[in-house]
Amino acid sequence: MTIRAFSFATLVAGSIAIGFPAVAQEHSFKVSIPGNEESIAYQSVERFREVLAKQTDASVDVQIFANSALGDQESSLEAMQTGLLDMATVETPITNILPELGATALPYIFSGRDHVKAAVDGDAGKKIEEMLLAKGLRVVAFLEGGFRQITNGVRPIVTPDDLKGVKMRTPGSALRIKIFNHYGANASPLPFSELYSALQTGVFDGQENPVIWVKSQRFYEVQDYLSLTNHLYTITYLLISEDKFQALSAEQQEAVMQAGDAAEAYSVELGTKADDEIVTFLKDKGMNVNEADIPAFTQASTAIWTEWASEQPADAQELIDLIAAARP
Repeated sequence: MTIRAFSFATLVAGSIAIGFPAVAQEHSFKVSIPGNEESIAYQSVERFREVLAKQTDASVDVQIFANSALGDQESSLEAMQTGLLDMATVETPITNILPELGATALPYIFSGRDHVKAAVDGDAGKKIEEMLLAKGLRVVAFLEGGFRQITNGVRPIVTPDDLKGVKMRTPGSALRIKIFNHYGANASPLPFSELYSALQTGVFDGQENPVIWVKSQRFYEVQDYLSLTNHLYTITYLLISEDKFQALSAEQQEAVMQAGDAAEAYSVELGTKADDEIVTFLKDKGMNVNEADIPAFTQASTAIWTEWASEQPADAQELIDLIAAARP
């Protein structure tokens, strides 16, 4: 989506946004989210909105636009940097403006949610915040994106060899494409909003996402197999344009960050609770669920780390080291 298209979409989508009444309103922020109302990102930003309204006596209004109504994640990043969008949740496409952040998306770099929390609350998180701030974007929260699993319509995926020849949709990330091609799949990107149709029509055999997306987007209707690979954890960045942030008073800025903390904690709570419940739900919907051979996937991923880091600026290896140092 171009900047011009984004501006038009902003005007059109205004009629469907959700927000608090503008009573004593001083600032109004539009937040773009790729998923629907069932997604962890949406529910977490809803919590952000509620807490911020309370903290600021509704002087800062938040309108939530789901289902990429304001454009895809790539467009949202550009729009925030140019002042056409206030806030957005962004996942893998963040690497389009900072390839070094691919370190957080290396397969098996995080051992679990405790490791993720220790990393983002510590030096790794500070490093990420500094890098994004230099791009005109402030991190409000590191939301739960969840551990990613593989679904497909061909066969159960137990080892990387099972991915050979499988047409896999990935997000728009060169690293993610590299990962799945390394495993033997035929990987290529596609906007998330087009994924259901592509799976339904056989353009792609499979995809990889946290299970909450498999449920909320009803991928179980067009996919037969769910393989629990836990191949990587997705950080969902809740970002605000730094120009918009600086337009707030000091008290409002503090309230934004406090609301971000509340949203972050809530997102982890939702993600932790959702995993087991959703896997059961997907089984009931007829999906064949299997555990993957994690050691086999981990071993196959070693070369990806080395190759990727050698192609990146020094910041990438530093971030890898900081994440590793945070391992519990």
